[in-house]
Amino acid sequence: MRYLVILLVLLSVLMLQPVNSCAGKFNPVLIYQGPIEGNSFSVSIHKGVEKFKKRTGADCTEVEVGLEFKEYLDTVTEYADKGYSPIFILYGNHFPNMVSFVHKYPATRFIVLDTVRDQPNVYSFVLADHEGSFLAGALAAMASKTGKIGFVSVVETPFQRRFECGYAQGAKHINPDIEIFNAYTGNTVGGWFDGNATARLANKMMDQGVDVIYQAAGGAGPAVLEACAARGKLGIGVDINQNGLYPGSVLTSMVKRMDKAIFAALMLAKRNIWRDNYKRLGLEQEAVELIFDENNRGLVTPEMRNRIEDIRKKIVLGDIVVDENFETKNCERYAK
Repeated sequence: MRYLVILLVLLSVLMLQPVNSCAGKFNPVLIYQGPIEGNSFSVSIHKGVEKFKKRTGADCTEVEVGLEFKEYLDTVTEYADKGYSPIFILYGNHFPNMVSFVHKYPATRFIVLDTVRDQPNVYSFVLADHEGSFLAGALAAMASKTGKIGFVSVVETPFQRRFECGYAQGAKHINPDIEIFNAYTGNTVGGWFDGNATARLANKMMDQGVDVIYQAAGGAGPAVLEACAARGKLGIGVDINQNGLYPGSVLTSMVKRMDKAIFAALMLAKRNIWRDNYKRLGLEQEAVELIFDENNRGLVTPEMRNRIEDIRKKIVLGDIVVDENFETKNCERYAK
């Protein structure tokens, strides 16, 4: 019996050890398309890197490249060939043939954001954008005077539809008869920084009576907020707190704490922990949230905030289930 106990203890210790062909190897790199400062998504990621470096003193390479995917892929390939690991694939939902690519580098760790790939050398971090967007939609429906709200983004992918569909569900939860306008600028080079294109879509919506617009458009998103402010309508920011861009015109910001995800991913990789390949962070982990501060205080009443908090708690407890809607083309089931 004594030997059985010892054997079980040894087995449990072995099971707790990280299993990875890259044991002890830590030379991380993050590769951004476009400038960090021009994209709220990238800004949030960079904050996580800075926190990690400050906390640990470890180095972490960050590289900015152009907007052409070929340049991005060539740069990822370059750093993989140099032996960097882990390599962060920040735009997994826009990376075709990712599985065949990571197969070429079985000894390299890849950390992918917002896309799940069940591969032994890939670790996916997914933030529950649909949960935070549900709250944004609920607040938009409460604030709308016309009963018409909008959503603007760039490339229509399953990843972006999580924002769109969560937003629609939240709005319909408050007002089943609300009308929702959705528009994407399209998959063009530099589209995530094309504020002219997103502003045109926003203005077209406002011409049709929309008075609240949620933008999930990266570097092209602030132009939507500007267009709303210019016409006395309300915008909703994304990724980071954008309430202060146009105080009194930004209803709220649906913040994605990519800094938390990146910090956690770097810490796990540094400690050589690779026990599974998927981590989901949502409202329960405070990885997505709405921001209320001095810049939008006059737009959100205490009653509205209390109602949003009640909805948040119900989502966390499972009393409200937000459909992720990854695969369907759009949100017809939530349309009027």
